[in-house]
Amino acid sequence: MLIFLPALAGLIGLVLPRWARGLGLVATLISAGLGLSYLLGGPGMRALVEVPLLKEAGVYYAVGVDGVGAAFALLVPLGVFLALLAVPEAPGRMLALGLLMATGLLGIFLSLDLVLFYLFYEATLIPSLLLLGVYGGKNRVKALIKFALFTLLGSLLMLAGILAARYLGGAETFLLRDLLAHRVSGAAATWAFLAFALAFWVKTPLFPLHVWLPDFHAENHPSGFADVLGTLYKVGAFGFFRWAIPLFPEAFLALKPYLLFFAAFTALWGAWIAYAQTDWKRLIAYGALAHMGIAALGVFSGTTQGATGALFLLSVGALYTGGLFLLAGWLYRRFGTLAVAPTHGLAKHAPALAAVFLFMVLAMIGLPGLAGFPGEFMSLLGAWAASPGWTLLGFLSVIAAAAWGLTAYQRLFYGPPGQAAEDMKGGEWTYAALAVALIAFLGLYPRLVAGPLAEGARALAALFGGGQ
Repeated sequence: MLIFLPALAGLIGLVLPRWARGLGLVATLISAGLGLSYLLGGPGMRALVEVPLLKEAGVYYAVGVDGVGAAFALLVPLGVFLALLAVPEAPGRMLALGLLMATGLLGIFLSLDLVLFYLFYEATLIPSLLLLGVYGGKNRVKALIKFALFTLLGSLLMLAGILAARYLGGAETFLLRDLLAHRVSGAAATWAFLAFALAFWVKTPLFPLHVWLPDFHAENHPSGFADVLGTLYKVGAFGFFRWAIPLFPEAFLALKPYLLFFAAFTALWGAWIAYAQTDWKRLIAYGALAHMGIAALGVFSGTTQGATGALFLLSVGALYTGGLFLLAGWLYRRFGTLAVAPTHGLAKHAPALAAVFLFMVLAMIGLPGLAGFPGEFMSLLGAWAASPGWTLLGFLSVIAAAAWGLTAYQRLFYGPPGQAAEDMKGGEWTYAALAVALIAFLGLYPRLVAGPLAEGARALAALFGGGQ
């Protein structure tokens, strides 16, 4: 029920779009409640379902909720729930597509069969492409083609890697436990790892296969709803953690220095390019790219601290990154543009909006005490043990984030009063109150999520000697 409840609401919403938002709020709230119960359920596998789909081919419907899965089982539906609160005027069928995508995301994070993981991975693409193609901006076709081409490349490479992981290793099924017990070795393992790595490289994304990301966000619906789904779509870094590295540890170790370099460079590149943007969505997209670079540093460190921090960023980051996309949508409703500074001195007219916007910016740039800090700190701490040099390069992105975030905020909200705009109203207050409370709570008490995440991180680190 946890996985498919949002899809049920989404299917009804496609037929009865007026109901989409209400049903979505109920479905995601129930799913988030189930996720929270698993998160608080103690260590180990909280729930496991294993049913043959194609037994002769070794394909199972196998899903399970361990500590890592529990964190995503809470934060994916919670992120969608908050987004639904923030966009009361969005088209109903657009919201329904988002709910269908939420089910795909939950399937990705909870799958324990590699083919099932791939099926959920591909299933999320359908609503994602429809959200962009139907509800996107005037240049949506160009953005859609670019996104589809990169995704197709990654999908084909992953399919080759999936077949290699089973048949070259001799596993009887595609279940994760069987694949781990029959790992591929030698040169074949390196090629199979590269197939997975390039597929997940596109979806993290990392430089230079990130070029689809800015257009994808810039051309999606201006409300920011589809962008929230995009910030929850963390299949790339998660795929490295759950599948690529555990299945091919020797190949990963051989390529680890190069992976750390590209992760660090992506972090700095994203933050640097963000500073030059004049469109809120592109600015936030490049800022999110920098975050993914830091998360990748944490995963590629192979340490408990680094992997825990990376997973924390992946699961919690949508609260504030998605929040900024939604706030950009609020600005669009007021000014009809996504320009960073359509006016100036807005804090004089809309002090509450200015305060919430500043809070989200501070969370995204990693202010201690807010939810953006623990993940960045642990990722960099773990990465330092693996490569101090590349960690320093990645750390420069944290400094650059403060520059682009506060500069953009200052341009819009400070200076002499400009064009008047209304302050927050109605449902905006509800969204803001809940989002601010959650971001502050997880910043002050990250252990609620970081503790369960550390279970999986320790298993990853154990492959390489159990480093902290």
